[in-house]
Amino acid sequence: MSDLDLDLNSKLINLFNNKKYSEIEFEIELLGDIEKQSTQIAIMYAAAKTLNKNSQKKDFEEASYLFEKSYVSNKSNLDCLYNLIIVSIKSGTFQRVLPHLMERYEKNNKDEKVLDGLSKINFVLGNVSEANIYSSQLIEVNPNYLNAWEDFLSSLNYTKIKSQEDYLKYALKFDNLPQARCKPFLRKQKKISKEKIRLGFVSSDFKKHSVSFFLKDTISKINKKDFRIFAFSNLDQAKHDGMTGSLKEIFDEWKDVDMLSNTELTTLIRSLDIDILIDLSGFTLGNRIEVFRARCAPIQISWLGYCNTLGIKEMDYLIADKNLIKKKEENLYSEKILYMPNIWSVMSKPEKLPNINELPSKKNTIFTFGSFNNFGKISDETIKVWSKILNNSNSRLILKSSSIKNEETNKNIIKKFKKYISEENKVFILDRSPTIEEHLGQYQKIDLALDTFPYPGVTTSFESILMGVPVLTMKGFNFNSRCGESINLNLQMHEFIADNENDYFQKAIKLQSSLNILEQIRGSLREKSLASPLFDGNNFAKEFSSILKKVIDNSK
Repeated sequence: MSDLDLDLNSKLINLFNNKKYSEIEFEIELLGDIEKQSTQIAIMYAAAKTLNKNSQKKDFEEASYLFEKSYVSNKSNLDCLYNLIIVSIKSGTFQRVLPHLMERYEKNNKDEKVLDGLSKINFVLGNVSEANIYSSQLIEVNPNYLNAWEDFLSSLNYTKIKSQEDYLKYALKFDNLPQARCKPFLRKQKKISKEKIRLGFVSSDFKKHSVSFFLKDTISKINKKDFRIFAFSNLDQAKHDGMTGSLKEIFDEWKDVDMLSNTELTTLIRSLDIDILIDLSGFTLGNRIEVFRARCAPIQISWLGYCNTLGIKEMDYLIADKNLIKKKEENLYSEKILYMPNIWSVMSKPEKLPNINELPSKKNTIFTFGSFNNFGKISDETIKVWSKILNNSNSRLILKSSSIKNEETNKNIIKKFKKYISEENKVFILDRSPTIEEHLGQYQKIDLALDTFPYPGVTTSFESILMGVPVLTMKGFNFNSRCGESINLNLQMHEFIADNENDYFQKAIKLQSSLNILEQIRGSLREKSLASPLFDGNNFAKEFSSILKKVIDNSK
């Protein structure tokens, strides 16, 4: 290697260590055609693009190409394969990486990074059952792999498991991982004598996200004479948006903590003497579950972002309602249950609501079912029942996912339907809408919304109802699977709750031919929902405050 090569290599390594990825790209681009450079230079260039926060989809795809080329030339260089997994997930394109992952899996089905990659990629593609298999295999290989446990537990909510008892057993196993345990906070049995209760919320979703849509009204309407409210935002600060700004205005104190380690965040929260700390994430992406396991406050509560037990000894309470968890089932949740009188959460009414149009099938020759739930919620069982409905009615189905547009995911979901649907062009996928108002306007194309199972919609159900479109849902067996049921019960719409898959099918077919009934509902459902507990933020905030005060009183 020449002195010039040594100088460049040293310079690039220095820039890499200082995370100056744009400068690395610039220096390497000065050398000319990237493909003519050494493998080492090409890999560093691809790594810089992968890690650069300014990278766009085309940058990730270029990095993907370079990593694949380097791996194919030397398949013993597994770091290139592992990096290819990372950049493929960032770009949302998996055609390059999947064949190599499957080949590697056939040779070594105990490679942790390959199993993790297969789990995450299948989840993005909507193959949740497959994702669950790979994450469970990863846990068998490495029982102390925290992220694998979180992926596994989260994915169980999307698939048909035997019972809530089985889920709880897995959650308790997660909490018993010896490597995960941080030094616990010594719970103080002290009298709360402050003028205000210090209430903290931890989330990575303080942005245009379902959690914020449901949180905003509660925070803004809670009595600030009784509470001082803290936000601990684990959201990448580059992803702050208009909703983030709105939330900052209604919290008393805002802490951006995405750059803090778990130990640093634990120390920060403890230093602020928080009385009640509420987790809004559970096992979802961006969680800080280890901070709660370390115990940062005398009282810790799970709410809103994860509708199931966490199995964590240090999580004291779970907020639900009487429709979600039956009294006789409380032993199936590790937390004590705090019951809201009506519904477990309320949605903030969008600022702009499109007008409600007439029933689409009144002017179309075909009935339109629809679901705007994330494609991961469209389980194999759901696809079979929806396909049966489409095969037995003059109808079509419109789908739309709130996740970032992914052509491979779209193709995959259509492929699944084609196994069961007898006619072509029965299922259509809409692109994401740029604004909330335009998104809500898309419900104008739907006659009847079909809920997913066992993981029903929540935000999408509230939206659909606001637009005059009733949601056909199914009874469940635990908190998560009963969310749709609770929504319809709070609307007194019992006829839109199916007992089982056969009843779901029968109800869908009957409603498809009951246009007059659907038309009447369409004209009154928005007004009915706005007068119901679903959007009663004032009353919910009072009830929420009252429950938290009781928890404080009980801890004295």
